[in-house]
Amino acid sequence: MDAKLPPVDELASFAARMSDLLLTHDDVGEAVRALTQVLIEAIPGSAGAGVSLMDARGQRTSTSATDPVVLEADQLQYDLRQGPCLTAWAQQTTILIDDTQSEKRWPAWIRGIAHLPLRSALSCPLSTPHGAIGALKIYSRNPGGFDSRTLRLAGLLARPGALMLANAQARDAAQHFRTGLVALKGHDALGTAMGILMVRRRCSREQALAMLITISRERNQPLHQLAQEIVSGETTL
Repeated sequence: MDAKLPPVDELASFAARMSDLLLTHDDVGEAVRALTQVLIEAIPGSAGAGVSLMDARGQRTSTSATDPVVLEADQLQYDLRQGPCLTAWAQQTTILIDDTQSEKRWPAWIRGIAHLPLRSALSCPLSTPHGAIGALKIYSRNPGGFDSRTLRLAGLLARPGALMLANAQARDAAQHFRTGLVALKGHDALGTAMGILMVRRRCSREQALAMLITISRERNQPLHQLAQEIVSGETTL
């Protein structure tokens, strides 16, 4: 390695920061950005870091990469469906590349990144009791950029990092579910309110909707809120 690992007191500081992150970052995006920042600070000699997660469409994607070369190297893994990060994720094991110029695994990916200033790489799974939810990765511009001590440090950061991201993902999923329920209730209320107006005003469905939209704009009131008030009897039209 071309730099020393942080001393014990700094490692304790990084561990404390990870604990704080578990409590303070509710959003997945914020949590990932915080994790990559800790990685860069904790592991010397790194050219860039990032986290691979599954997006809403079920596609693997890189999040909060600290350097464009990380994004390029990662995207090639996703396109080829091979590479150290994907292997670390799938097998839930830490993967170390000492030198990309002599690496024999993932030949298509190795050829594809030959033009990038990356000579060594370290990938760690983000493992939870229910399986891996992704992987973190660190790249170096130098061969032999990471050693066994770095592997242990990355593992120490990956474990609480996985917990932090899993918690953030669960909170995001719960929020999306609640938002969906609100939207569904609003849609049901709108249909009911339109039916009420059709009976009261003896108008068509299209006319009832146009009337609601007009009143909503005049009152500067959300359409779903107006509809709910009509259904509940708070507003009579």
